[in-house]
This record gives sequence, structure tokens and C-alpha cells, in this order.
Amino acid sequence: MRNIFDQYSQPENRLTHALVSVLDHDRTLLKQFVRWVTLKTPPKSLSIIEQQLPGEPQISEEESERRGLPDAWIFDDEYWSLLVESKISSPLNNDQLRRHYNAAIKRGYQEILVLAIDVTKPTRKLPDYVLFKTWSEIYTWLYKHASLSTWAAEATRYMEVAESKMVNDGYLKEGTLTVFSGIPFSNDNPYNYPEAKRLIKLAMDELRGRKSLIKQLGMNPKGIGRGAITGKDGGAVWDFLRLKGSSNEEAFTKYPHLTMGIGRDRVLAIVTVPHGIRTEFRRNIIDLEFDGFEDLMRLVNKNLVKSLRKAKGSAPWVDVVQRRYPSQRSAAIVDARVEYDLRTAFPGNTKHPVKTQPEWLMATYDALSNKKSNLQVAVGAIFPYRSCAKTATPEILDYVEATWIACKPLIDIMVKGEY
Repeated sequence: MRNIFDQYSQPENRLTHALVSVLDHDRTLLKQFVRWVTLKTPPKSLSIIEQQLPGEPQISEEESERRGLPDAWIFDDEYWSLLVESKISSPLNNDQLRRHYNAAIKRGYQEILVLAIDVTKPTRKLPDYVLFKTWSEIYTWLYKHASLSTWAAEATRYMEVAESKMVNDGYLKEGTLTVFSGIPFSNDNPYNYPEAKRLIKLAMDELRGRKSLIKQLGMNPKGIGRGAITGKDGGAVWDFLRLKGSSNEEAFTKYPHLTMGIGRDRVLAIVTVPHGIRTEFRRNIIDLEFDGFEDLMRLVNKNLVKSLRKAKGSAPWVDVVQRRYPSQRSAAIVDARVEYDLRTAFPGNTKHPVKTQPEWLMATYDALSNKKSNLQVAVGAIFPYRSCAKTATPEILDYVEATWIACKPLIDIMVKGEY
């Protein structure tokens, strides 16, 4: 069914229409919006229109585009005016903003401001009368009011769906419309690929800016992750962050990396030891021999248990998988897989004790030591939707970050002497 906000063909106009509709229907929200944007008390009586000029009838989208009209116009009955120009794929144009300003002057307005909205901050200086907000800031503001305004809640949901479509269609090439607010998948809201693709992009954009990952793990914030997020026919999407020793020109499978996955039933945060990892990095683990490897993983497990204490329902995790690919473009065939709770390797006392079975850890070391196949080992944590409530909140990224940092001893051993 077509959304009530989808009244225009251009994505920018659709988003503006959604915003204008919300503010028009909820006049309390309209005044709060003006106060937030201008940092001043708004006039008592406000009107809001879109794709037209005050006092003139509304015209078609095509005619409005031809005449270069503002996307929206908020004004009072006397002298105050706030014009809106929104962008997504095309850059802001100072000449266009100036024409909007002059149009308000010609209509007798004396106190005039122009609100420019885009997905990223402008690279050039805007005129003094121009205020700027990103679409993600608009989303965040609406999200904060969603509990008290059904219209604000409807707008945030619309922006999330619109962003999923734009990401999937390749229309949104940089920036975001929303911010990461948690992963909502559950029995009532099953996993779907477009939404997961949107969420992994938002999550990785935020994690890329975490200073603790840069400082403690040597994460490269400018490192390139996956070129394209695929997995439409699968059950998960994933992306990764490079460490600073891994250049963008080098295949990421030669270097350990920080991986996050969003799947049908869980979130995954792991340090990946990829199948093509450089020989010296794998040798650094093998040379520990099993006793040393066990001590290393005991320390990692201790770190993980401590870091995940408040993320009830999560678990320290190890994933060992052997794959093969019939062709370069085909999906992987899994020939073997061992997944286990890392706590199985070490006795411990918890409210829900995990039975000790150290043979799983032994098998991991043996497989890594005697590697003869496309073998990947990953260490980190899982956060199942059914048992870990943190997945539905923005806090889940704090636990993804903490998981990676807890695995620092493993990273340090692999890349020792590299940097």
C-alpha cells in the first residue's frame, strides 16, 4: 500500500512532504520544530505550505521545480518567514538559497531565515541567513518526540523505510537519513534484507568514529569495508573495519579485521582470522602451542565475560568454518562448521552455568595449525534477539565495541611487531 507521505516523485520532495505533513497536523510539534531550528521563541500564529508561495495556489511538482520554488515555507501573518530547501543527491546551491531569500523580501517579510537540509554537512560557507540541519538530525529530533506525537513516530518510520529503499536502489550514495537506534528484529518484526542493509551501514558508520577502537585496537577509520553489502537471498548481512596495518589496496582476507553481522536471529561481533591471513600472523598463533593458545583464549574469555555482563542473554562465541566456492560469483558452500560458547573451554560459576567441554577449543587450535582448506576462525560474541534486549537499543553498539576490545590480546598476538 502506498504510504500517505508518498505524494511526489522526487525522493527529496517526498521527505519534505513527510516533514511538512507532520508539522501541519501537529501544531505543537511545529512550534517546537521552529524553536529547535532557530533557537528562538516562534511567532504565536504559524502557517506552513509546500511547493508554493504564500497567497498563491499549490502547483504541480514539475512546475514548482521549473520555477525553483522553496520546498516548504513557514510564516506568520506579519513579517516572519522560514523557508526550507532540502537535498539528497544534489549539492546545496548558494544562488538558489539567495533566490529563496529574495523571494521572501519581495513579499514583504522582514525577518527571514532559510533552512537548508542535506544528508551531509556543506563543504562551502552558507550565507548568514541560512540555517543548516542534516536529515539524520531531523530524524533524531523526530525520534525524541515520537513517544508523545503519533505523527512524529509515523515520520521516523517513513524515513527508515525511505532510507532502506534509497540504499537498496543506490540513490543514497553518501550520508544517511537516519541514525542508528537499535535493531528491531524479533518474532513480531522478522528480519528483512533491506532493513538489515540500512542498519549495518548506520552501525558501521558510527563504529568507525569510535575513538577507543582507534586508540586501543589501531582501527583505521578511513579503511574501506565491503564495497557492496550483499546477501539478499541469505540470512545475514555483514561488514568490517580494517586495522591500521591493512591498506585499502590489500585484500582484507590477508589481515585480521573487526566484523559485525546482523542476521535472522542475532547480532554477531567478532574478530575475524580470515582464510587468507598472512602466514606470519597465523604462525604467531600456532607458535604458542596449545597451552599458550589456551592461556590466550582464557584471557579473551575473561575479558568478554566482564564486558558482556550487563548484556544479558549474550555469549562469548567462537566460529570455525570451512568453505568452498564453485565459482567466483557463487555463494559459498559450507563443508564444515563448529560454533561454540567460549565458556565451554573454561570452568566457571554463573547463574546459568555452561558445561565445560575444552575439546572444542582444542579442535579450533588443531584446525588452525593444520590448515589445508579455506578455513576461517572468528572470536567474539553473539547477541540473540530472543534473549538479549540490548539488541533493540542504541546501546548494542557499545557492546559490539566492547567485544572487539575484549579480543585485543588475540589481535596483539597475531600482529605483534607489525605496528
